[in-house]
Amino acid sequence: MHTTVWRNRKPLEREMGENTQDGTPGSWFRVTFHFMQNGARFFVQEASTASALMDVSYKIRDEESRKIPVFVSPSAVPYSVRDKLKPEEMEQLKLTLSKRFDVSQQALDLQRLRLDPDLVGYDIDIFLNRRSCMAATLQVIEKYFPELLSLNLSSNKLYQLDGLSDIIQMAPTVKILNLSKNELTSVWELSKMQGLKLEELWLQGNPLCDTFPDQSTYVRAIRECFPKLLRLDGQELPSPVTVDVDTPYIVKLCKGSYFGSDELKSLVLQFLKQYYLIHDYGDRQVLAGAYHEEACFSLMIPFHPEDPAP
Repeated sequence: MHTTVWRNRKPLEREMGENTQDGTPGSWFRVTFHFMQNGARFFVQEASTASALMDVSYKIRDEESRKIPVFVSPSAVPYSVRDKLKPEEMEQLKLTLSKRFDVSQQALDLQRLRLDPDLVGYDIDIFLNRRSCMAATLQVIEKYFPELLSLNLSSNKLYQLDGLSDIIQMAPTVKILNLSKNELTSVWELSKMQGLKLEELWLQGNPLCDTFPDQSTYVRAIRECFPKLLRLDGQELPSPVTVDVDTPYIVKLCKGSYFGSDELKSLVLQFLKQYYLIHDYGDRQVLAGAYHEEACFSLMIPFHPEDPAP
């Protein structure tokens, strides 16, 4: 069963313990859970579990007390389950990644990972466009490199980042991400990782770089995904404009209108009451007399009693 949980605005937060969410042996939840736009999608095996999920649709609420819809539909066995790495393959992947990890820089170089001799020699095909392969890679990173700062995924023929979206939860410390020389065609793919506090990003060599009319438009689009970005494709960017909401500030006192005299005040208020009473509830044709026959717009100007009459 294919299950989608939708909510508005920010993505759902994932909290998973050792036990699977649906309580069944060999659950697909951990393998298939991923974010999609402003919702979360995952697969469950049992019809009873799917039925229970349908029953809570619009009955559970988020932290802002908005009802959350849950949609369930039949599905074939997901690819991420069919292609899931075996324990011995996971162990070899861990050893391969360990060799590529620079502990002094907290950097992991995974460029051309599929061609790594240590994987090819064991006939292990790590194709990072497959959700199962990306999920396995992120699981190793989460467990063995929890303080990772830099991740190089260049030259992996990536054309979509569905699997990499989980990096937000599994490797939130990453500040430098290299996605250069891949096959990404749209900024939409990058938006799947919104929430990652990147400071440096490499995208050169992707088709998406040629979809912008100029450099400033390119930078602006990327910064919409990663507002804290300081360097793009090796180039320093202007410091991002931030607003410190915690900074105390003084709000000026609101002062009443100034009329000059009680006589003028009475005249103005009488006109305004009559005008808006007719404007909101009456026949507006009556107001035609308040306008010059050739008037195109209304203009308000300050009035001073000492000014000479027009």
